[in-house]
Amino acid sequence: MRREIRILGATVVMLGIIGGPGYVQAQQSMPGSVGVQPSASLEGTVKKVNPATSTVEVSTDRFGLWAKSLEVGSATDIRVEGRKASLEDLHEGEKIKASYETRVGKSFATSIEVIPTP
Repeated sequence: MRREIRILGATVVMLGIIGGPGYVQAQQSMPGSVGVQPSASLEGTVKKVNPATSTVEVSTDRFGLWAKSLEVGSATDIRVEGRKASLEDLHEGEKIKASYETRVGKSFATSIEVIPTP
């Protein structure tokens, strides 16, 4: 029995380490929510816009190797030059800032703003 408790305790500690401190904090800060993590944000370059699946793929590194796919819905606030826009107004190569929530393993955009080029 004592050995089982130690193994369980080690497993909990490892989950905290693997998930990182933000993972543990997110789970504690949202009581009653299932599978929802608090809002996060990213800045990157639009790699692909897919109106058929309502998704935007955003490259988040300099070389375009790491990308995050964001689901875009009717509640997503999209802004281009400060004006309200739609998914069709986003274009590959544009720099954007996006906020999103992760639910059930998918990232849902809450806002997307195109960063003006100088």
